[in-house]
Amino acid sequence: MFKKSSFKLIFDILFFLVVMNAIATLIVLLINGFDISLSNSIYKPKNEFSTALFIGGINEIIFSVAFVFVAYHLRKVARVFVVNGEFKSFSLARHLKCSGQFLVVTGICLMIKKIFLTYHFEVIPHFFQSNSVIYLLLVVVGLSLIRLSKMLHLSIQAKQEHDLTI
Repeated sequence: MFKKSSFKLIFDILFFLVVMNAIATLIVLLINGFDISLSNSIYKPKNEFSTALFIGGINEIIFSVAFVFVAYHLRKVARVFVVNGEFKSFSLARHLKCSGQFLVVTGICLMIKKIFLTYHFEVIPHFFQSNSVIYLLLVVVGLSLIRLSKMLHLSIQAKQEHDLTI
């Protein structure tokens, strides 16, 4: 069985791996730049890259940053909930809500990336295949975390009001 500190260590390792991935993505995007002619000659897409390449690059940056924030807030949830043992904490509800919001952004960015790659490379003609359903699942999990944080926030408020009346 995991100790509390080792469970938090898993989230710490996840966070630092995600940060390193985001930094590497940003460095690669800055080094390669957005040279459309170079991208057309290297990747040989079915449709020529146009200004959609800029949107794809911005989408990749937003995805990397949002994924870092998801890992950061899940790390804070692990610290508050697992290590400190605080279940009735407003910070727990706040971090759950933030991680849910960034999970929704991450899922939407992955769907945009899928549409971008499908259009330019014509790799998958049908949108609702396994990877796309996983991206939709990320959005659903994010919305569920937002709802869970709202219910937790309301229960903490009700508990505090009940404690004041006694």
